[in-house]
Amino acid sequence: MSIPSYLENTVKDYADQAKAAYSAPINTSTFTGSKFVAGEDPLQTQAINMAQQGVGSYAPYLQAAQSAQRAGAGQLGLASRTLGGAYGALGQAGSALGGVGGTINQAGSTLGQAGQSLGGIGGTINQAGQSLNQAGAAYGGMGQFQAAGAGAAQGAANIAGGAAGMTGPNAYKQFMSPYQQQVIDATLAEYDKQGAAGAQQIKDSAISSGNFGGGREGAQLGEYQANRLADRAALQGSMLERGFGQANQLAQQNFANQGDLFGMQQGLGGMASNLFNQQGQMGQAQQGLAGAQQSLANAQLGRGTAMQNLAQSQLGRGQAIQGLSAAQQGLAGAYGNQINQQFGLSDFQRQGMGQDISALGSMGAIRQGLNQAKLTADQNAARTGAYEPYGRLTQFGNVLTGLGGGYAGQQYQDPGSGGSPFQAALGTATGLAGLYGKIFG
Repeated sequence: MSIPSYLENTVKDYADQAKAAYSAPINTSTFTGSKFVAGEDPLQTQAINMAQQGVGSYAPYLQAAQSAQRAGAGQLGLASRTLGGAYGALGQAGSALGGVGGTINQAGSTLGQAGQSLGGIGGTINQAGQSLNQAGAAYGGMGQFQAAGAGAAQGAANIAGGAAGMTGPNAYKQFMSPYQQQVIDATLAEYDKQGAAGAQQIKDSAISSGNFGGGREGAQLGEYQANRLADRAALQGSMLERGFGQANQLAQQNFANQGDLFGMQQGLGGMASNLFNQQGQMGQAQQGLAGAQQSLANAQLGRGTAMQNLAQSQLGRGQAIQGLSAAQQGLAGAYGNQINQQFGLSDFQRQGMGQDISALGSMGAIRQGLNQAKLTADQNAARTGAYEPYGRLTQFGNVLTGLGGGYAGQQYQDPGSGGSPFQAALGTATGLAGLYGKIFG
């Protein structure tokens, strides 16, 4: 296909420009290399150090639980020996009953002693009554801790239900700006206004040069309109993408906050449950002590009777020893509860550390994503600048082809455009930051 005479000079100019542009090498070091990779954020470094320090943090609680276990075993051994003494006392009671017939005559002399013993019984009975009152108060206070634990569990369930509605492909919509379309319309309207002014300048220039209505004016207007429409579409897409990215980021942060609240609510429920168990153990121990005091009072009453009642007092003594053994067993159970509390504190400490590590890692990942977005934007700008002469030549060649009657080539694509650099960097960073929360979870 021959070149029209009116395009010969233009085609020659195009060939000269193409030769000069494609002969010059591209310095790829301006838009490649490790300088465009964001480094580790200080908050991420702090999260990693905290995670390393937390390894083995459960050891002190385990040692405390082992100490409580040894103390509980000692109390059980003491209770066993006490029961042995109770059986001995029962044997003595049997011997005393066998000798009742010969010692009834001594009953008269011991009745006087009984009066003196009765005087000391009142104090013992009063102590038993106080212990029973304390046991009742302990059981009465358990309701508030039980109610607190149930309330915390319900609160955790409500938070989990609310967080479930904040996931899925439509979670970002409630965080979209209601004024986004107004901003886009105003920006595009101003862009169209400036574009019309630029087209008018081309027409005015054609009139002043005597080319009004000619092919050169048409070519300039066509190229101007094509570039302006492409830039307008790119501007609109960028504003829409930026609004979506911001809404998606806010939705992710809100979901993470709901997860933190859920963990804290569960922790409060566990603490209330532990307090409830402690109150129950305390009440049982106080009841055992009251029983022991009552048995001791019964033993004091038996001392003032006849020799036959002396045998019965021996039996009462055996019952008192059995009550003391029960109290010691209750104390051993309290040590067992202390073991469970130590394990609970260890879990709570590790969970709290895990939440701190997750928060630091997430915030560091966001800042690292922002730094990576800036570096990627600089990289895209450098790459666009390097390839910009080739883009102009491509647009120029497409216009010449169209004016010569041929088919225009493919529209030039900016090598630096490839989506939002912030979203690409943030997607990777936030995915890695989520691993911090699983270290001690």
